[in-house]
Amino acid sequence: MVALGGVNTSGSFQIEGRGVAPGQSSPHGDRWAATSDYFKTMSISLIRGRLFTERDTADSPGVALIDETMARKYWPGEDPVGKRITFENVGDSDTPRWREIVGIVGHTRQKSLEGESRVQYYIPHSQRPSPNMFLAVRTAREPESLAGAVRGAIKTLDPELPVYRVTTMEQLVADSMAQRRFAMLLLGIFAALALGLASVGLYGVMAYSVVQRTHEIGIRMALGAQNRDVLKLVMRQAIVLIVAGLSIGLGAAFGLSRLMSTLLFGVGASDPITFAGVALLLVTVALLACYIPARRATKVDPMIALRYE
Repeated sequence: MVALGGVNTSGSFQIEGRGVAPGQSSPHGDRWAATSDYFKTMSISLIRGRLFTERDTADSPGVALIDETMARKYWPGEDPVGKRITFENVGDSDTPRWREIVGIVGHTRQKSLEGESRVQYYIPHSQRPSPNMFLAVRTAREPESLAGAVRGAIKTLDPELPVYRVTTMEQLVADSMAQRRFAMLLLGIFAALALGLASVGLYGVMAYSVVQRTHEIGIRMALGAQNRDVLKLVMRQAIVLIVAGLSIGLGAAFGLSRLMSTLLFGVGASDPITFAGVALLLVTVALLACYIPARRATKVDPMIALRYE
């Protein structure tokens, strides 16, 4: 199996020496069958113990690897290496096949990049072959350039074995995020439209305000007001509107952050940097929308403005 490949096996397991209380279920996790080189190929780090070796065969004692999340959850403050677990015959009267934990590896998001993933443990493919296996190849070259060579090598070993779904990890990651990316694309388009409509609306309000205050502006300029004074007058009114709108918008955004958390990955719904960046963008766009009417107000001819009704 391979990360984000869409196939895995999950089920209950049992820890040696620990019973299950009445009314409770056995611990549950994701089980993966892997060969000895899988972890190196996928850059999954070994934290403690050892990885699978060629000596872990069907005739040798059963072994297993667990991830660091499983180690922290079920053996807090302990070293699980050397302890035993089983997923075979859990809850049955038959004697279970205990597997010794020989190592702890890093936790990876095997099924999806979304949400929290369950604890994971691995067993050697040689001890319990899985019908759903993937061949993972690491290369320093372009992965697509090796597709033909890999197909040829597999055909040499077994001409009847079909080879399908040849892809790269980058493509698997992209496919796993396709639905979320589409949702975020739509959200981004609607956000851009909303920003454009807000800018046009703010421009219209300020332009209308300047027209309504043309007579006042003419009087001020006739009494000696400079262009910068008129500019400050109009922009001061715009800043009040911007601050009020930004305060309401940020308050509503914080209130709706829980609803947005399901669409986010790698960033919190209340991430301060994101909020600061968006606020800065909104302020910049709003100031630009208000600057044009304010600049136009400085061009008013005092004589025409005094006769304006």
